[in-house]
Amino acid sequence: MLTLLGLAAAPSVAAPAAEPHLQSRYVTMPDGVRLAVDVYLPPGTQPGANLPTVLVTQRYWRARVQPGQPGGTSGAAELWNARGYAYVAADLRGTGASFGTLTSELGSDEIADSGPLSDWIAAQPWSNGRVGTTGISYGGDTAMLATALGDHHIAAAAPISYDFDPYEDLARPGGLLIEPRLAPYALLLRILDQAGGTTCETSEETRQLCEHTGLIPRPVDGPDGPALLAAARAEHADNANLVAMAHTGAYRDYRDGPQSWTVGSIGEKTDAVEDGAIPVLTRAGWLDAGTANGVLSQFTGLSNTQDDWIGPWNHGSGWFADPFQPARPLTRPEHDQLDERVHAFFDRYVRDGARPDGQRQVHYYTFNEGVWRTTTRWPLPGTRTRRLLLGEGNSLSRGRNDDGHRRPGSDLLRLDPTAGTGPFDRWNTNLSGDKVSYPDRAAVDAKLLSYTTAPLTEDTRVTGNGKVTLDVTGLAGSAQGALHVYLEDVAPDGRVTYLTEGQLALADRAVADRGDNPDWRRLRTPRTYAAGDAEPFPQGSAQRVVIDLQPVSVLFRADERIRLTVAAANPDSFQLLPADGQAGYRIGYGGERESVLELPVVQ
Repeated sequence: MLTLLGLAAAPSVAAPAAEPHLQSRYVTMPDGVRLAVDVYLPPGTQPGANLPTVLVTQRYWRARVQPGQPGGTSGAAELWNARGYAYVAADLRGTGASFGTLTSELGSDEIADSGPLSDWIAAQPWSNGRVGTTGISYGGDTAMLATALGDHHIAAAAPISYDFDPYEDLARPGGLLIEPRLAPYALLLRILDQAGGTTCETSEETRQLCEHTGLIPRPVDGPDGPALLAAARAEHADNANLVAMAHTGAYRDYRDGPQSWTVGSIGEKTDAVEDGAIPVLTRAGWLDAGTANGVLSQFTGLSNTQDDWIGPWNHGSGWFADPFQPARPLTRPEHDQLDERVHAFFDRYVRDGARPDGQRQVHYYTFNEGVWRTTTRWPLPGTRTRRLLLGEGNSLSRGRNDDGHRRPGSDLLRLDPTAGTGPFDRWNTNLSGDKVSYPDRAAVDAKLLSYTTAPLTEDTRVTGNGKVTLDVTGLAGSAQGALHVYLEDVAPDGRVTYLTEGQLALADRAVADRGDNPDWRRLRTPRTYAAGDAEPFPQGSAQRVVIDLQPVSVLFRADERIRLTVAAANPDSFQLLPADGQAGYRIGYGGERESVLELPVVQ
């Protein structure tokens, strides 16, 4: 009929082929280094689909597979694909199937790669030109560090359980090395990088680690994938790693070529992060190493639009971690709720392209109460510093005698190399992802030096960063010593619950001028941790020692008691100072040089 009317029938045109759901390929960086990248697209994606994209950059491999097998898909990718996002996972240079060598962990080269990667994504025919960076732990570090790059297509960042300042918040809090926790992590990095020929089959210990880390990195697609993987991994054997630097870099101003503590610190990049004005959502646990301290440094030190969450979680938010309740894995609805917050945040800025509105808020959970609150200011409005004085009879109290002073005295503290915080403390979870679980501390406290209040007459809510100032006289062995302090709750039945802690290598005790303290450290005692400011602790003369507590939010209920416990070691998580474990101190109180616990009490 069409022919009779003089109309030619249009030739049939095949529909354009859909993009593959998963494509594994190399993307070349400006310096020629090829990065292995997995691109997951929603099934049926066509060119011109205008998809927002999630970018994750991985130190611990973007995917693990059985040799000779392609491997399955990523659960995270499936979640994002179902929401209409492309999901791109890349092995950092010098890791996985990517070429190159890591010259520094969290170094400038590997962080800079997120810029060209986001540009490459924006140029793809299925992209809407906007990228959101996210990741957990190391991947969270790289996601946040990417916000300092500028002039790329990154529209939002959601770093989870990330280390704002790797020196203070993870590897050397208070200048003290988390030495016992680093040994398995060091071995893991050697396996991943095949450093010194280390593989899963090297020893029983490596075999056990590989039960959790798995197999080999996924090769890129194509018949040359396995050969390219082998060539890439050969370049990783000389990788630098954070563990080696943590041992040699005792001070925060340490530098060895491209390796330094400052290169991976957001604190050193605040101007660039603010200039980029990228909105940030982050999440951390009160009991996850120093990540909560990092979130508060981010909130007080950066003007970027922020949605910050500090809750009852371990590292990675897989476990519920409230010291007043048993540790347990999060339920599926709890996981879904956490995921939904990130999804909604990226919907706003990456999918829809909203402009940052400057809103900044912190959502925080309070231990022993189970209540969430939200604030736009930190410290919280209504916060008052409550000073509790150490006194004779191991007392902790607000008052003084009628003459305005209390009787001076001192208590002996000996280093006890057996009194630690247990296998599942806050410093273990950051490197293992294990639960956080503190047993009743009563037996450990009996080995240490504790000061306790009378039963409280009213509920008292503490939220923020506390501080301990001690009058310390060093005895034999103290010249290169350290002190640890613990804030605890004592229930009416005598159970002692760990709440938070602080520590300090006494060589790093020097306090700087407050005007020299950068904005990101405004909640912390001004202190440089620089080699030039370190000096041995004098013996025989009293010294004022200030130790910051990691932040916490907790309700002390009426009839409970507040306890401060002082120790000279935590063998479960920290190096012994001195190394022979022999040191003593006298902790003074009363008189003109009082020792005091200062807590942020919310009225």
